[in-house]
Amino acid sequence: MRRALVLGAEHEMGTLLCQSLERFNWQITATVADPSQPISLSANMTLAELTPQDSALLNDLIAETDTVFLHLPDPIEGGRVFFSLDDILKLVAQYRRNLVITTNVYDTRQPLFSSLAFWHKKQPVTYVLPPKVSAKLETAASAGANIQVLCYGHNLNFSQAHSYLNILVKETNHKLILQSPSAYSTNHYWTYLPDLAENLVQQLSAESRFSPPLSVNYYPGHQASIKDIARGLALSTGKPVTVTPLHWTVMEAISLFSPLFRRFINMRSLWQQGGQLPLRCSDWPQTKLQHTPLELALQRIWRQLRQTSS
Repeated sequence: MRRALVLGAEHEMGTLLCQSLERFNWQITATVADPSQPISLSANMTLAELTPQDSALLNDLIAETDTVFLHLPDPIEGGRVFFSLDDILKLVAQYRRNLVITTNVYDTRQPLFSSLAFWHKKQPVTYVLPPKVSAKLETAASAGANIQVLCYGHNLNFSQAHSYLNILVKETNHKLILQSPSAYSTNHYWTYLPDLAENLVQQLSAESRFSPPLSVNYYPGHQASIKDIARGLALSTGKPVTVTPLHWTVMEAISLFSPLFRRFINMRSLWQQGGQLPLRCSDWPQTKLQHTPLELALQRIWRQLRQTSS
């Protein structure tokens, strides 16, 4: 039985990974920082409380596992990784373990000329890992770590307090208001995280080893515009959806006092211009991926929101 160490199992991505790993019969050690958070246990799972002071425990856990799962959180959620990426990479390389990273943390800075107001056409922003992160991963891979990175788009979940859609969607008694941060028909990449977790674990379970030592793939998910999201929300909720433009000047003013909105503002170019995957984005056979239709994914998220609020 393959052994997995899931860091941050109380958060959305960690929880979903544990559920998928259990279905594929992995032996799971799930770490949590707050043991009071509800966690669904299974016969294959061991729960471990891990705080910033538990560096020795982290060392032992990585030494005793096959594959470490680490989620580098959405920029809007802020830092949730207690131990630095450097610390984790060092231990994974030391024990020559596998490391699986899921992330949508990207370098969205644009060349000067393409960002000027008079530039005739702004191209979609290509998803690229921050150079510092890429350099650290390459160093760890050369030192003995086997690393697979799975990059994805915006989280489709609007039931999470700090998700993008939670900021953009407002509910009244009679309708939903969706603030559009870009042109109505500009496409963005959205990810239904249960699909991502299931496809990732299924792929890993079918592989005997990581090859090459460092692999960066991009999960396609849903390519959809705000128009598509609005239509899906209307079908899911039974309420009409009004789309209004997002006033970036107001957001900038709010961001002076709110780290949450400041992180949102930092993604402005990606929102306004849309995103695109690199030309060679994945080695995965796309036809074999589990893919929940957009409308059904939104419907499930809406039910989750209603259950949570009730």
